[in-house]
Amino acid sequence: MFRKWLVFAILVGGFFVLNASTFASLGVVLFVMADDLGWSYTSAGLGFTVLGLAVGLTGFLPAFLLPRIGARQTFALGFVLVGAGFGLASASEALMTFFAAMCFVGAGFSLAGNVTAVWLIGEWFPIRTARMIGLYLMLGGIGDIVGPGLSYYVVEWTSWRANWTILAGVCGMLVILGALAIPKDKTSYREREANEGALEGSAARSSENWKTAVFRPLFLVIAAAVTFNLACVTTVHSMAVSHLKLIGLSPSVGALGLSFMAFVSLAFKGLAGPLCERFSSKHLLAVSMALQAVGIVLFAIAMSPAIVVVSSLLFGAGWGITVVATMVVLIERFGRVLGAQLLGVSHQISSVAAFGPLAAGLAADKVGSFAPVFFVFAIALGLLALFIQVLRDPGLSKLQLTGTTQETGSADALKA
Repeated sequence: MFRKWLVFAILVGGFFVLNASTFASLGVVLFVMADDLGWSYTSAGLGFTVLGLAVGLTGFLPAFLLPRIGARQTFALGFVLVGAGFGLASASEALMTFFAAMCFVGAGFSLAGNVTAVWLIGEWFPIRTARMIGLYLMLGGIGDIVGPGLSYYVVEWTSWRANWTILAGVCGMLVILGALAIPKDKTSYREREANEGALEGSAARSSENWKTAVFRPLFLVIAAAVTFNLACVTTVHSMAVSHLKLIGLSPSVGALGLSFMAFVSLAFKGLAGPLCERFSSKHLLAVSMALQAVGIVLFAIAMSPAIVVVSSLLFGAGWGITVVATMVVLIERFGRVLGAQLLGVSHQISSVAAFGPLAAGLAADKVGSFAPVFFVFAIALGLLALFIQVLRDPGLSKLQLTGTTQETGSADALKA
């Protein structure tokens, strides 16, 4: 009983550190570095792009490594890479060195982040998986809120080099804690593959399911939902102040709206888990995308602070539920093992969301408004909500069976 809560606490702590130290606070440290090292702000800003692309393009790594080397080694390797990236960042003098550091951090983020956490939560909390995923995302997401403030004070009191060095040390502690708390898989990848093959009547059944699962309509819709959710969140966050200024509202309204949206999202990540246990997670996913669609339309046409508040409430609720519901649907419909792997694939696909802010900027340059891109996102989210609501996937039973088989085998190995 104690062991599973220790594992969960380490996963939450790791996610908190990843959130607090990367995207949330990178801007605080990055532009201090730029001033100190003589980098242009445009060049320094590419650090965000490099980090985002590194996370997206390495999304396949946990799906590949988890069944082969196990969750403990994958989690530890992730924080080894993140720590190495922070160490390299602390020694940076040239931009290319810093970009290389962000590549290490991005790859480590993929390995130690959500895919590995979902894999372990599904194994240790098989009955309350949805609830624990939501709790994990909510608690770890607090890092997004406190990260910028912590980084600001650390840099003020010490230096940006010390900030990266301290973070590298924290990652080292997480490597040690993960290695001590997370059990080593007792069944090798080849043994599991052989067992699955015997049960299914084919030694290649697992591979076949992997190849066919990525083309299932349900997975494609979920991958699209993950991508458009990320594109909307990224674009709104990057363009909110400029958009509201164009339509006559003060920048402070945009800043407050974003903060409120983040708090609402965090709260609904915690609520989404119990909701997915009580109601159909697939229907909740449809509802959450519909909420986002309405929220982003209101944001596009907001003419008063009150509309911005309502928009932030709806969009934040949809954002929080979507993040949890996509994970839960994958686990429920494809099984714990295959579902976690498919989550990694969806994260890799979602790297194209990085072009959302670029599209919004181009629209503003051409027509003088960011709204057209927001309307396109709203239409896409509405269509996805409809598709996920009516979609029936006749191939789920075999995939679910394989996932259940893998989960049972893993649980038996854990008890041995």
